[in-house]
Amino acid sequence: MKALAPHEQTVVSLPAYTTLSIAVSGSGAGTIERLGNNPGDPPLGTTTVSGNMAIGPFAVPTRHTLRCSMTPFSYDTAPADFPAVTSAIERITTISQAEYDALSPADATTLYLIIG
Repeated sequence: MKALAPHEQTVVSLPAYTTLSIAVSGSGAGTIERLGNNPGDPPLGTTTVSGNMAIGPFAVPTRHTLRCSMTPFSYDTAPADFPAVTSAIERITTISQAEYDALSPADATTLYLIIG
C-alpha cells in the first residue's frame, strides 16, 4: 500500500472495474474527491475519509484526489473481485442497501442492483 502523510494530496487514476481501498490508522481524517471524467471538468463530489473504506468499481476509468488532513492513511488499487454467478438469474431488481440488508436470505435467482 502507498502512504499519504498529513497535509499531502495525490491524484489516483482508477482503470475501469478497479477498486480504491483506503486504510486509516487511529483517528485519521481526510477527503476523497471524484474528479470529472475529462481534465478541466468540474469535480463530481467529495467524501470524508474517517475510517477504512473502498471506492468503486466504476464501469469507466475515473480520477480521484486524496487529501490527508491529520493522521496518515494508506491506499491501494486492485481489480474488483466480482463473485461468480452460480445460479441462473431470473430477474433483476433495484433496491436500497437497507432493503437488501433486511432480506433473509436474498433470493439466489435475483440480481440486486443497490441504489442510493
